[in-house]
Amino acid sequence: MLSIARNWTLAALLSASAFTHPATAAADFDGMVKVGQHQLQVTQAGQGPYTVVFEAGFASDQSVWRKVAPEVAKKAVILIYSRAGYGKSPARTSPLTMEQSAAELAAVLEARKVQGPLILVGHSYGGFLIRHFAATHPQQVAGLVFVDPADEGLEAVLKGVDAARVRQDQQMLASSIPPKWQGELQTIQAILDAGKLPAMPALPDVPAVLITSVQARKGSDFFQETPEVIKIKRQRHAAFISQFSNGAHVFTSSSGHGIQMQEPALVTAAIDQVLTLAAQDAARLAKAKARQALMGELEQGAALLGKQQDDAAASRVTAALKQSQLNEAEINTLGFDLLGKARQPALAALVLAYNSEAYPQSHNAADSHGEVLLALGRPAQAKPRFERALALAQAGDAREQTLAGYRQHLLLAEQALKQP
Repeated sequence: MLSIARNWTLAALLSASAFTHPATAAADFDGMVKVGQHQLQVTQAGQGPYTVVFEAGFASDQSVWRKVAPEVAKKAVILIYSRAGYGKSPARTSPLTMEQSAAELAAVLEARKVQGPLILVGHSYGGFLIRHFAATHPQQVAGLVFVDPADEGLEAVLKGVDAARVRQDQQMLASSIPPKWQGELQTIQAILDAGKLPAMPALPDVPAVLITSVQARKGSDFFQETPEVIKIKRQRHAAFISQFSNGAHVFTSSSGHGIQMQEPALVTAAIDQVLTLAAQDAARLAKAKARQALMGELEQGAALLGKQQDDAAASRVTAALKQSQLNEAEINTLGFDLLGKARQPALAALVLAYNSEAYPQSHNAADSHGEVLLALGRPAQAKPRFERALALAQAGDAREQTLAGYRQHLLLAEQALKQP
């Protein structure tokens, strides 16, 4: 079912506050948060551009993350909480559905003024919950980490292998769970019986890591611990993570279902990987937006050139290039794209003129400026740019091939000046 028949007692033993571990740094917030007419136990700590939200599995409170969260809090904000009926969070008169639990997480984040970007980490049933949250709040989510997540379709597959043993697993688990958790167990079992999660939008294609326990126990009386089922689980987890264009699948045979307690460094490493990938994605997106804004400004500059408002065009292009934060090589490429592909030499001249001014010690920038001036039929202006490029290159011990290119450009400018 959820591969936790032998692990729920561990969750009960770990029901103390997550921030009582000696290695844990002081929390910024450790208390109760009001959600509607109810309250939930929440702990928040750390600093950083991302908030890592931890969602525990069935029969587990926030303390199951006590070996992971303190390390993550050194580089990001972390938020862990206990769902209703776990830890210090009071139980409800009836169990919450998956949708209700995800909605309460959203309420906690709002109450704690967490806007995102979020990295969601879910263990077991928590994998269902972070999937629902990510699907319904895609703009807030920057990454996902699944720690041996539950699989809504696994039992349906296993019934085709050995239905009797699936029923035996269900009975063993139900008989070992205290009455206070039977309601949530029934909620989860209903999902597994249906073989699918409630209808929801598609998951955002964000960086994701899935960690699968492949620890098997030959001859186990619990079907889901047998090598046969572990192999099926591994294959299904691989199929799930393949939907992410930037997803990674990690396996461990050193841990059972409670990877975050048995191999916390493995979970921490997965979170680190997603944090790094999310930051790279954010940087690429910011650069793409900046380039889009720059191209819009360049279009305005071209329009001003068309009206013979050269000074206004130069000011607009200069300001836009400064704002874009493009480096020398990127501006150089842009200039030649405008010269060649776009066939806008006058605009290219403004771009490459800015580049040579912004990087006065760059022989390449000086040469490129000279090339566009020569293309515009201005050899008198191009010649000093080539002379400067050659001088800078010689002083910088540039390769002979580079020097030869600059000499050739200078010769072309001199020849053009001699023409009547």
